[in-house]
Amino acid sequence: MSSESDRTDGGASARRFEIEGKTLGFPTQFQDGSSSAGIFAVPTARAQALIRDTGFEVAELWPGRAAFSLACCHYRESDCGVYDEIALGFFVKPQHGTPSRIPYLGTWLDIARNDAASYTWKLPVTSKLANDAGVLMWGFPKTIEEIDFEVSDGRATFDLRMGGREVLSYSVPATGKKERPASASAVYSIYEGAPHVAFLGNRFRDVGTSLAGGRLSLGDHPLAQQLRELGLSRRPVVATWTGRLSFEVGPPQKL
Repeated sequence: MSSESDRTDGGASARRFEIEGKTLGFPTQFQDGSSSAGIFAVPTARAQALIRDTGFEVAELWPGRAAFSLACCHYRESDCGVYDEIALGFFVKPQHGTPSRIPYLGTWLDIARNDAASYTWKLPVTSKLANDAGVLMWGFPKTIEEIDFEVSDGRATFDLRMGGREVLSYSVPATGKKERPASASAVYSIYEGAPHVAFLGNRFRDVGTSLAGGRLSLGDHPLAQQLRELGLSRRPVVATWTGRLSFEVGPPQKL
């Protein structure tokens, strides 16, 4: 059961939510986890068609190709408990006061700095607490699904199943020793019927990056067919592994 209190006491940052017997607020802490990610180049027109109703505009990597993001996370400790999630989304053009940007180059620079703005299209998770928190607190499109995470033979693999059918399997080399500078990124959502932005404060440790190491396979679920029609390739343009991930998420702010 979920409820919300203090909607008008002190503004958005003072809001509190009672979800699955826990009191959650902002910023919400994700203290420890690991993640595998991939950036895929997909046809811009197909990508924009999927998020047309949101009002957001996909960011391009080069002419005619938008940036699709696949981010798989295993959370060992967080305010929302222990769970797994797989975020399918798009990098989008910023709408929160960012000055004019250089086309294409601006997208790559944002990715390199870990501060690219994104819109999450689908967000399956493995627990009710994580699901309800994401929906109620930020308007994220979460659903409860089956996700398996495994590290074996030097690779980290995430498998997603929905309704008993395979959607995808994604793996990357589970190696890396780099630590990236702390960064902040914008995540957009449709919250209470309107576009909002929330900001993440990120810290990435034990990071490895590969230009050819990511491997994606798609199953027989209808969502897998949507991803095929979107134009996802078997290998991302860039794949990353983060052995130690931590971040906090602030309140949604109306755009």
